[in-house]
Parts: sequence; structure tokens; C-alpha cells
Amino acid sequence: MSSLVLLDEISPGIGLLTLNRPDKLNALSWDMLDQLQARLDEVETNSEIKVLILTGAGGKAFAAGADIAGYKGRREREFMDFQFAGRRFNDRLESFPKPTIAAINGYALGGGFEIALCCDLLVVSTSARLGLPEGLLGLSPGGGGTQRLLRSVGRHCAADLLLTAWRMKGERAYEVGLASALCDPDDLLSVAKGKAEAMLKVAPLALTEMKRLIRLGEDASLPAALSFEQEVLFRLYCSDDGQEGIDAFLEKRQPQFKGK
Repeated sequence: MSSLVLLDEISPGIGLLTLNRPDKLNALSWDMLDQLQARLDEVETNSEIKVLILTGAGGKAFAAGADIAGYKGRREREFMDFQFAGRRFNDRLESFPKPTIAAINGYALGGGFEIALCCDLLVVSTSARLGLPEGLLGLSPGGGGTQRLLRSVGRHCAADLLLTAWRMKGERAYEVGLASALCDPDDLLSVAKGKAEAMLKVAPLALTEMKRLIRLGEDASLPAALSFEQEVLFRLYCSDDGQEGIDAFLEKRQPQFKGK
């Protein structure tokens, strides 16, 4: 089987996961989903990788959605199993313990956009085109796109993208707060790497806990979310890293975090 998903360590602590099917605009297939799961296994167990960047090969697309040719002639059960597999990967990516950054050049449509929405940050270039155009096929998103988009940009912007099959430009994604950075296509990975390097300066326990708080807070009531927040703070205060951070601040030196 050819390598449809590449994994490299591009800098100390930073991994790069590349969807590698450029001749098909990195369209998602069964084999690619299997390899994506396997690559996440590698990253999760690799203590050297602290932050993961996801991108697409070829410069024309992050991922242009599912491989629609693979839908033709499928039995209903087979189609459903593929959608369930996509959802399992997306759910895992969203709850992945290490921070994730989607670096998007070109198309991020359908299932590709759904993957990006599961990442903690989106960095987009001016060539980026994001959307959920499944309605043009008589279908709807099935990997969390409607719900994650709604929670990211609000009801009316989500309705615009979904109900008109509009493709949002990178500039607009940045304007509405969906993307945390906008850059020229040639600068995409360097900008994403800069975000990752900033994350590496944050204590790893705090990084993991704050990532979890963001996800928990989306669906919790404000009083419950505030209680979660304080519970996390108290745990971090009692950690070695918490005490090291305080000591380093008072001693005017760089902290040496150990993840404990």
C-alpha cells in the first residue's frame, strides 16, 4: 500500500502529518482513513512530538473531501461504515491530547474541512477555499461538519456556508475568527510552525488541560465550565511544573518544565 499519509518531525517537538494524494486533491478514501488513524497512534506514543501540524501535499488542497468515485455502487451499509470511520477519526482528532494545527492551502471541502474543524488552530493561506458543499450532491455532511462549524462561527455564518454551498476564502475565514492566521501560500508552513513553537513554550500539562477545557466548555453551562476551570487550576498549582513556573518567574529565569 502506498503511503497516503506522511509523518515527519520538521523541528524538535513538532510533527507534520501530510495527506499525500495530490493527484486526487488529497480526497479521503478508506485506505487514507486507516493510515490517518495509524499515524495518530504513532504521534500519541511518540514523546518527542509535542505539537502536530496537519497539511495537504501538492499545494492545491488540504483535502477536497471524500473520494466521491468511491461512493458509486456502494451498498448502504458500506456507505454508512465509511461515514462512521470518518466520524471516529474526527472525534479522536478533536480530543487528541496533543495540540493540533491545520495548515490549509487550496481546497478544504467536505470531509477535508471537517478534519480541519477538529484541529485546535487553523492557519490558512490566501489560496484557501473552505466549505461544506455536500448539498450540491443531494447529501449533507456526516463527519461533524454542521455541528462543529456552528460552534465555530455561529448560526448565521454556518447557514450561509451550508445552505448556499459557498466556498469561504482564506481572508474571510480569518475575518470571522475561524482561522488564527492568514498568510501567503509560500509562507504557510513557516507560519504554522511559528504557532507550534509558541505552544512549545507553554507548560505541557497546562497545554493539555487548557485544550480540554476549551472542548468541555463548548457544551457545558457557564457555572459548570467555571468549576472545571478552577479544578484544573488547582491541579496545575500542585504539579511540579506549576511550582517550577512560579519559581522561574520570581527568579527571572526560563522555566524548565518536565510535564509532571
